[in-house]
Amino acid sequence: MPISNDVDAATCFPEHFALTGKHVIVTGAGRGLGQGAALSAAAAGATVSLVARSEDQLNETAEIIRGRGGDCHVIPADLSDTDALEGLVDGLWARQPVHGIVHSAGVQLRKEAVDLTPDDWRFVQRMNVEAPVFLSTAIARRQIEAEAGGSHVFIGSLNSSIALPRIAPYVASKTAIVGVARSFSTEWAPAGIRSNVIGPGYFHTKLTEGLLGQQDQLDRILGRIPMGKLGNPSDIGGMAVFLLSDASAYVSGQLLNVDGGWLGA
Repeated sequence: MPISNDVDAATCFPEHFALTGKHVIVTGAGRGLGQGAALSAAAAGATVSLVARSEDQLNETAEIIRGRGGDCHVIPADLSDTDALEGLVDGLWARQPVHGIVHSAGVQLRKEAVDLTPDDWRFVQRMNVEAPVFLSTAIARRQIEAEAGGSHVFIGSLNSSIALPRIAPYVASKTAIVGVARSFSTEWAPAGIRSNVIGPGYFHTKLTEGLLGQQDQLDRILGRIPMGKLGNPSDIGGMAVFLLSDASAYVSGQLLNVDGGWLGA
């Protein structure tokens, strides 16, 4: 028997994707993918707490948001100091209960595996795994107590699905974060908290600047992408808003790739 559907898509879509009245945290919001997610979340109506180490970069993002009529707070913070994350969340929650977070802050270390040191390894895992894990658990604890639900969006990578050379700590971190998100999804689902991962391909960001500055390397990468172009940070914004909003109310524990078709080729 066919399922009846009397929903008018033209009228329900804006409401489903809206973040009006919701407080969203975006880490790494001063540039790149984090800035793209922050601008889109603000455009969808969220009050966005912009978190990163560089206050100057955050102020640039805030200026764009406010210039477009959006609402945001600038929160300079060192996310590698995991002992300080509870206090950070206390301050953010006191402003307004947190609906969602986009974990975009991260680092990459390009080095031959045989030359890696324990400090190299720990540096990448601390920023790419420990910081988002303990930031999310601090937020989720309060969401569960408040019976508020929420959405946690992690930023993975192509390297969450494949392994590229000379970035072993990064590959490990981006693989780990998918497992973390799926575990959180299973554990927090009864509380109405969803957890997903966006897997970006190659984008115009500071992280890829050195690599993509080599024309032969850029040509090789573009030849591997079916859409034939690099992504822009704004391309992440739509996926972030989708995962933060009610439009994805039945989506959790997923890795959603935004890669120009790379992994589908």
